[in-house]
Amino acid sequence: MKKLDIKGIFTRPRKLLLHPEMEWQVIGRENIEGIELFKNFLVPLSVLSSVCAILLRLLSTSPLYAIGTGIILFMASVVGSYIAYRVTREYLSNKVAEANRMALRLAVYSSAVFIPFHCLSSGFSEGFISQLMAICSLLCLRTLHVGLNQLTALDVQYRKSAIVIIGLLVIVSPIIIQQLLMIMFRIPTIYA
Repeated sequence: MKKLDIKGIFTRPRKLLLHPEMEWQVIGRENIEGIELFKNFLVPLSVLSSVCAILLRLLSTSPLYAIGTGIILFMASVVGSYIAYRVTREYLSNKVAEANRMALRLAVYSSAVFIPFHCLSSGFSEGFISQLMAICSLLCLRTLHVGLNQLTALDVQYRKSAIVIIGLLVIVSPIIIQQLLMIMFRIPTIYA
């Protein structure tokens, strides 16, 4: 991966966080396929965010625990985003034209704001900074709200429901998957 690509991976989430109206307009004009968006944007973003979590965990825990947590964060981020996309697509299928395209963009780009903050929250073991990063991860809801308003022509009642459904999926799916994988691979036991 070239240096420019790594910089570009963090540029889009930063723009979505700071200037979501302008960035969603740019996104609306792009013609990117689903597999390409996952492969060239979401997966590298999840890898880099998970690596940051591993490095932060290495400061306070054993290497095995840190690496296990990082791998689980990566898997939970990618799978959680995919689940959010699939359910969003089903919800939007009879409500908007190009439901697949809209669902993909809403799920992936909202997750792109959630994932780095969630990984940083998991990287800092406990305390104020960890909790601050967890709260900042909720900024994905603002990104989602602006995207729904700009990309779709949903009725107001459907738009409110879509924000709740998609927002919960983007936030809760990775966290549930992370907890299940932590239990399944007994990661807390390794640390003890």
